[in-house]
Amino acid sequence: MGLREDIQVQWRTGGMLVRLILVNVGVFLGLHLIGLVLWLFGLGNVDVLYWLKSTSDLSKLIQRPWSVVTYMFLHEGLLHILFNMIVLWFAGRIFQDLLGPKRLLGNYLLGGLFGLALYIISYNSFPVFQRYAEGSTILGASAAVMGVFIGIAAYRPELVVHLILLGPVRLKYIALIYVIIDLVSVRQGVNSGGHIAHLGGALYGFLAAQQLRKGRDWSLGLVNGLEQGLDLARGRRSGRMKVTHRGSRTKPKVPTREKDQDRVDRILDKISKSGYDSLSKEEKDILFRASHEG
Repeated sequence: MGLREDIQVQWRTGGMLVRLILVNVGVFLGLHLIGLVLWLFGLGNVDVLYWLKSTSDLSKLIQRPWSVVTYMFLHEGLLHILFNMIVLWFAGRIFQDLLGPKRLLGNYLLGGLFGLALYIISYNSFPVFQRYAEGSTILGASAAVMGVFIGIAAYRPELVVHLILLGPVRLKYIALIYVIIDLVSVRQGVNSGGHIAHLGGALYGFLAAQQLRKGRDWSLGLVNGLEQGLDLARGRRSGRMKVTHRGSRTKPKVPTREKDQDRVDRILDKISKSGYDSLSKEEKDILFRASHEG
């Protein structure tokens, strides 16, 4: 099997987490390839990221509104994307198994949007940043990744994960360390806007988890809305209207619902006591299926 076929298989079978990682890596490699070609032809001063990265300058942001989304899939350096993808893989596989792929995508997108919003507000409000606002730009998946990481940590704070060298650690403590690092780093001045965006993503993850506990599902609502919009756009493009036969809908079978929930609860108890990595493949599959049904 060639590389292309292998990537296609991973895209179809790897779930939303793998797709997000593949998109980030694909964009990174594609843009660097374009940059290399431009450099070879003596055009190394061309900023290939200009129209894709976002900014706190509102007059420029209006000219490229799509950048509110594209910025969260961009990375300049190898260490930048490597670190972000490691954290996304670490938090995303737990998130996807417990809450499902749609919520994973929702937390990623809304975490990135919240991070960008806090960055823009801060750079246009606080005097210390206003002199930099006009030329300030932002790119990277960090805020979106924080939306995922803090989201699952806030939803299952007592969940135990096993870290190399450190051993078993509760997820809430790892998340707390990340937030403290960003809070302390805002004043350092090296990447203040980036750290502010991280905190915005973390804020979304925390709020979304609290709302989910109350039955309000922000992330799933976003993704469902996007899917409905895409379906409507496809229907208009093809000139067909989608017809739903409500009267013939078959009710789902529910006799084993309570039994399935008991199994899920036992698995979650096992995670709390022994950590996520202690689960067998069968137990992870049960969680994955349960997250799709919810």
